[in-house]
Amino acid sequence: MRALRGLYRGLEALNGADSGVDPVAFLVPFTGSGPREELVVVRESEDGVEIALALAEHALERLERRPHASVLGDAALADTLPVVEGLSHLLYLVEAVRRERPVSGLELETQAEVDKLALCLLARWPAARDDFPRLVDRLLCQWSPLPGQSESLRERYAIANRVALRFIRGLERCVRAGQLGGLRRRLRRFWSADMPGKLALAGA
Repeated sequence: MRALRGLYRGLEALNGADSGVDPVAFLVPFTGSGPREELVVVRESEDGVEIALALAEHALERLERRPHASVLGDAALADTLPVVEGLSHLLYLVEAVRRERPVSGLELETQAEVDKLALCLLARWPAARDDFPRLVDRLLCQWSPLPGQSESLRERYAIANRVALRFIRGLERCVRAGQLGGLRRRLRRFWSADMPGKLALAGA
């Protein structure tokens, strides 16, 4: 599970986090029909929270066969992005449990949208400075709900997409100027914020 661990460590480095967990320990691959990724809260009690990361087995297998340098390339994104979304949920929830603070589904989805774009952007740096509009368009502007989603879930994803898009568009000046340090600081500030804070940072 080299690719899975590598993406997770990339998310930790991106957000300045050190969860101390191995994502493979939470992995529950599935082969049937269903969502492309799903973070499932298995059990919550006074002793803690048990979680499982359900990811499509076929996507994981294709991802693991790819050369490390190509995992975040355009050709791999159909498999990579759902996996990054699940890993983003896992990292964010682990940190929320550590801080003993509640977190909503909307907050998880909003952060995952930003994490997906940020990982792809930094993996292509510095060339991504010129490619930023195309990358934003592909990852955020072409969003559409998955078939079979409930109305409430479609609404949650739509709001998360809008908030993330507003925040990401606000980063363009940093990206164009090649200000990697400033970009990282703004991304980490967003990751550390709760949902009201994320809305404020996005100007939403």
